[in-house]
Amino acid sequence: MSKLNLDNNFCLEILNNDTNNKAVSDIKKLKLSEIRKKGVLLLKINFSFLNKTDYKKILRKLLKIKNIICNKKVEIGIKDGNKTLLGYVLNYNETKKEQNDFLNAVNAIFYNNRYEMYNYIYDNVCDYLDGFFYGKNYCDFKNNKCGEKINTSSNIGCCRHYKNKLLGPLLPNNFTPCEYLKEDHTCSAKCLGCKLFTCDYLRKKGIRFKMKDILLLDVFFNPLQKYYIKVKVFTPKEKILKRLMILY
Repeated sequence: MSKLNLDNNFCLEILNNDTNNKAVSDIKKLKLSEIRKKGVLLLKINFSFLNKTDYKKILRKLLKIKNIICNKKVEIGIKDGNKTLLGYVLNYNETKKEQNDFLNAVNAIFYNNRYEMYNYIYDNVCDYLDGFFYGKNYCDFKNNKCGEKINTSSNIGCCRHYKNKLLGPLLPNNFTPCEYLKEDHTCSAKCLGCKLFTCDYLRKKGIRFKMKDILLLDVFFNPLQKYYIKVKVFTPKEKILKRLMILY
C-alpha cells in the first residue's frame, strides 16, 4: 500500500485489493442520503469501473455533495496520522494521463474555498500546457523566427498586440511586444488565454486545445467563464481569477 498526497493535508491510499471499510462510498454511485447516514465522506475510486466519458458527471456530483455536507454534520475523510484520508484508489496506473487528470480534479474539489480551487486549477492547466510545449520546438523557431514567419521579413510573434485598441487594426506596423513578456521570452502574466492559443501553423500540425478536452476547465467553469478565459489574452492571472469569481 502507498499514499498519494493531495493538497490541504488530504491523501488517498492506493490499494491492490478492495477495502472492507463499510464507511466507504463508491465515487461512481454517490448518494447524499447514504453519506449522511454514515456521517463521513470516504471515497472509493476504482478505475477498472470508471468510464472516461463519465468523469465530468461524477466530478460535478462530488463537488455538489461536498458543498452540501460542509454545512452538515458529516466528516470529510478520516484521520490518518497527521493527514486526512479522503479515500482509497484501486487499479490506478500513474502513467495514464486521464487517471491523473481525474485525481487532480478530485484534489481541486476539496480546497477550502472557490478562489483557492480556481487558483489550483489555473496553475495546474498552465503547467500542463507549458509541459506540452517544453523542449519540443513545435513552432520551428530558427534565427528568432517561428515557422510561420521564416520566409518573411517579419519577426512579430504571438506575444505582440496592437498599441491602440480602437484603431490598431487600421494602423500598419502598430504591434508592440506584450508588456508581460520577459527578456528570457517567458511570461510574467501566466495568462491561460495566451497558453491555450494556437496559430494556423500549429493547427496544421494538429495542435489545438479545446476547453472540453481539458477536464479541469470543462468540469469547473461555466460557459461564460470559459469564454472569458479564451478571449482574455495579455492579462495577468490575478485579474483573470477575480473575474472568474464574479462570473460564477
